[in-house]
Amino acid sequence: MKVWKGLLVLALAVTLAGFFACSKGGKYGEAKELLNKTVTAMEDFAKAMDKATEAKAVAAGINKFKDAMAAIKPRMQALDKKFPELKDETKVPEELKPFIKKMEEMNSKMISASMKAYQFIQDPEVQKAQEELNKVWQD
Repeated sequence: MKVWKGLLVLALAVTLAGFFACSKGGKYGEAKELLNKTVTAMEDFAKAMDKATEAKAVAAGINKFKDAMAAIKPRMQALDKKFPELKDETKVPEELKPFIKKMEEMNSKMISASMKAYQFIQDPEVQKAQEELNKVWQD
C-alpha cells in the first residue's frame, strides 16, 4: 500500500507542477501543454489498470506511466523555475483553473486504478515496475 501511496503523491506533485507548466497560447501556454500530457498519462494509466487482469498487464501499465512521467518531469522542473509564483496553489491564474479541476478528477481515478493494481503488488514484475516509477520521482 505504501508504494501506491507514493504513486499518488507523485501524481499530485505532477499535478501541481503541471499547473505551473501546460498548453499553447498565453503566458502559461507551455504549462497548459504539459498539464494536458500529464492528464493523458494519468488517464492512460487508469485505463490500463482497469483493463488489467494479470500482473504482466499491471506492470506494463506502470511502465508506460513511468516513461511518460520521466519525459514530463524535466520540463516540469524547468517550468517551476520559470514560473516560481505558481508554487502557491492559492494564486493559480484563472487560465489554469480548468486544468486543476481535470487533475482533481484524475486523482480520484488514479486512486481507484492504484487500488486495483495493488492486488498484484507481490508479483516481481509489478514490484520492479513500481520501483522504477519511484526512481523517476526521486531523481
